[in-house]
Amino acid sequence: MTRPLSDFYTAGRLVPAFFNALAIAGSSVGAVVFAGASGAVDFDWQGTLVLLAGAGLGLVLAGVLLAPYLRGYGGFTLPDFLAERFEAETMRPLGVFGVLLCSFPALAAVMLAFGLLGQAVFAIPIWTGVAAGGVLILVATLLGGMRSLSLSQLAYYAVMLLAGVVAVLAVLWQTGAPAAMDTLLVDEVVPSLPWKPFAQTSPVNSFALLFCLAAGMASFPYLLMRSFTAPDAVDARAAFVGAPVFLVLLCLAGPALAGLYEAASIASGDPLSMIAEAVLVVGAVAVLLSTGAALALCMGNVLSYDLYFKGIRPAAPVSRQLFAARLAIVATLGLAGAMALKWPDETMAGTAAAFSLAASAFLPVLVLGVWWKRLGGEAAAAGMVAGLIVCLYYMIAPQTIPFLFYESSSFLSDATQVQTAAYEALRQNYYVAADAAAQGAVLTKWKASVQPIANWFGVHGALAGVFGVPAGFLVAGLAGLFTSAPSAGIQRFVESLRAKPVWRS
Repeated sequence: MTRPLSDFYTAGRLVPAFFNALAIAGSSVGAVVFAGASGAVDFDWQGTLVLLAGAGLGLVLAGVLLAPYLRGYGGFTLPDFLAERFEAETMRPLGVFGVLLCSFPALAAVMLAFGLLGQAVFAIPIWTGVAAGGVLILVATLLGGMRSLSLSQLAYYAVMLLAGVVAVLAVLWQTGAPAAMDTLLVDEVVPSLPWKPFAQTSPVNSFALLFCLAAGMASFPYLLMRSFTAPDAVDARAAFVGAPVFLVLLCLAGPALAGLYEAASIASGDPLSMIAEAVLVVGAVAVLLSTGAALALCMGNVLSYDLYFKGIRPAAPVSRQLFAARLAIVATLGLAGAMALKWPDETMAGTAAAFSLAASAFLPVLVLGVWWKRLGGEAAAAGMVAGLIVCLYYMIAPQTIPFLFYESSSFLSDATQVQTAAYEALRQNYYVAADAAAQGAVLTKWKASVQPIANWFGVHGALAGVFGVPAGFLVAGLAGLFTSAPSAGIQRFVESLRAKPVWRS
């Protein structure tokens, strides 16, 4: 039960680029699927192309701009890098908060998916499926940490790839032709989830989704933590740049997989149905475990290392640190499972928001922290806070204070003249209503009229990262110009990070 800290947190920094690329691709599949399953797109060719393009671009950006330099730092966690880079311990709890804010909703979605899968395939209560998923994630993470997770993710990728091959062969056997992309009827497979493809019918939201996927994948802590496991900066870059290839390889079998899962074929009881159900269970469990275990370990590591060891008990022995890490993993899984059971619809909606939260919190401060040596701790904190505030404001305010939101920024709304006229007429009717009953009736209509136009340029709330990321860059950049520069030692440290080779000679 007691291992070296480097084993638990970074797998001894011994994971080669090829294996790391497989692990990154495998754990990215769940994130991509959940981004679509939150209602952003339909799983036809157009929606799938947006998801893959955003995810692939994000992984390449991470490999080019961040991963090799994080590995060059040689720490254990993302908040640890922020605290050391900016010589500010205030960046550590801020980093922990950012990790939890973007990772927890995604882990809750994984737990919910375990429950829905168990209910659909085995007819068991959702809570039983959630509990079973939690146990499987603990098996993959609790004893060996990152070392056992790395080995597990290689197995998960192999299982996902095998499931895809079996699905393709089964569809060819049944139909004699490959499955078309329009068979990706995930909304029919999981009919209990609301399905409103808000991004697919809007060019603005299609661009915002692509942006948030790319920025989110480039800065998601549970993916970036794999850069710490590479032997050197060259392997770290190669792993992230190569991961999209293996991600696309898995997704090529998507139409065949979804084609097998249609309710009619699964219920028919023929041999193909039995194969379909087996492939469904094995492949889906592998996807969920690869993503869920990485998320749980990421949060457990930052809670134990940055919050407990660096904040509460700096003198804690290795055994106590590892105990804290394992306890944190158990706690995050329990809370995520409880959230999934209590608020299932909100859990799925929060999954799309996780990309925006990750990008708004980390992308500006990480990119500027690596590539602009003058950026100091005060400016970095200001940029991080500004990005999160703008992102959270746009996610929450249109739902909770739609009148104030619209009135304060109506010039940014995509409201048509008809919608604006209807809003103004209802507002006037509200204030001249004869009695409280009439006023209440008008208020109901007034609220219904403001909800669709309480936006900026028509962007969906879950894609708030399209505003949060620029805000973070802008505030950090301006604050960096007008606040004191970091010490000469820190500036030399940043230069040394970029001076190390990141390409194979």
